[in-house]
Amino acid sequence: MISSKWIELYQYIKKQITQFPDPADVLAPLNERLLFLQVQFPKQQQRQQTSWESEDTQGHSHADWLEHEAFTLIMSDIVATHRLSPAQLKFLFETLMAAQMCQLAMVTINNHKPLLSEEEFKTCCGLVYQQLGDYEMAKSMFEESIALNTHNPLLHCHLGFSHLYLGQSELAEESFKRSITTDPDFIGGYQNLAGLYYQEGNFALAAQYAEQAYSKDHSLVSTYITATSSYLALGENVQADKWITRAFENQVSSFELVRLAGICAHQQGRLEEALEALDQYLSVHPSNFDVLNIRARIKAELNLFDQLEPDLKQLLTLEPHEEWSLEQLFLCYFHSGQWAEAQHIMVELNKLSGHYKVTHRALINTINKKLSLDIVELN
Repeated sequence: MISSKWIELYQYIKKQITQFPDPADVLAPLNERLLFLQVQFPKQQQRQQTSWESEDTQGHSHADWLEHEAFTLIMSDIVATHRLSPAQLKFLFETLMAAQMCQLAMVTINNHKPLLSEEEFKTCCGLVYQQLGDYEMAKSMFEESIALNTHNPLLHCHLGFSHLYLGQSELAEESFKRSITTDPDFIGGYQNLAGLYYQEGNFALAAQYAEQAYSKDHSLVSTYITATSSYLALGENVQADKWITRAFENQVSSFELVRLAGICAHQQGRLEEALEALDQYLSVHPSNFDVLNIRARIKAELNLFDQLEPDLKQLLTLEPHEEWSLEQLFLCYFHSGQWAEAQHIMVELNKLSGHYKVTHRALINTINKKLSLDIVELN
C-alpha cells in the first residue's frame, strides 16, 4: 500500500481541482503502479540515478523513491486528461513545487502551455530547473523571461538566485539591485541584498539593506535575523538589542531569533535573560555546540557549577583538550566535593600548561587534604 502522505497530497489538490477523480478511484491505480515498480526495481538492485534523485537533498529511501515515481506517473495521466483553469494551473504548479515534485510540475505546465503567456511558461521552467539544480538552464529561462518583460522585479530576483548558485555573486548583486530599480517597493530585492552582503561579510551594508526592507514590511522574520546578526558582527550591541525588541513588538518570532536574543543579552551583561533564551533554543537544537559553548560560559559567570557539568562534558566530546572547559570542569568537581575527579582533571590540565597548579594552588591543597582525610577514615 502506498503511504498515506500521497493520498493526503492528492486530497489537498482535489479540494481545489474538483474535476479530478475521487481519491478512492485513484488509490487502486496508485497501488498497482507501485507494485509494478517494486518488481521492476527491487531494493537490492543498483538503480541508475534518476533526475528526481538528483534534486533530493534529504536522502529519500528506496521506498520513498518508488512511491514518488508511482504518484508522478498516475498524476501525469490525470493532468493530461483534464482541463484546468489558469487559477487551478497556478495552484497545482505551486503545490507540486512546494512538494518538490519537479518532474510532475514540468509535465503540468507542458500539458497546459496555452494557458500561460510565454513569459509565464519560461519563468515556470526556470523555477523547475532551479529546483532540480540545473542553474545554467534556469538562468537561461529567466533571461528569456526578462527579455519579454524587463519590468517584473521578481524575474530579476529569480535570475539573481541563479547567479548565486553559480557562484556569480557580483552578477547576483546586479540582478537584486535591478529588481529594486524596477520597483522601489519590491521588498525581495532589499532582503536578498541584505543576505548577500551578510554572507560576504559586509555587515554594514547588510544592516543598511535590512533597515530598508524593514521600512517596507515589518513582518518578515529574515529581516530581523539579518539585521540583528549584522549588528552583532559589527559589535553594535545596542542596535542588535533594538532589533530584538522590534521583533517582540511586532510579534515576529523564530528559534533563530531566540538564539540571537540570548547572544545579545549575554553581550549586554543580562546573564539570567541570556541563559533563559539559550535554554529555550537548546531544548530544540541540543547539538548546536556554538550555542552550548556560550551557555556554558554564562553558567560559569553565574557560578552555576551544579548545572554546568553536563554542558562541559558535551563540549569536551568535541574538543577533549580544550583548556577552558577542562578548567571549569575541575571547578565543578571541586565545588561539588568530587575530590578524586577534580584531581584527575588537574592532572590533565597540567599536561597542557603548568600554570594551572599555580593558579589553583589553594584549591589543590584543599583537595589533597580532603583525600588524605578520606584515606585516614578508611583505615
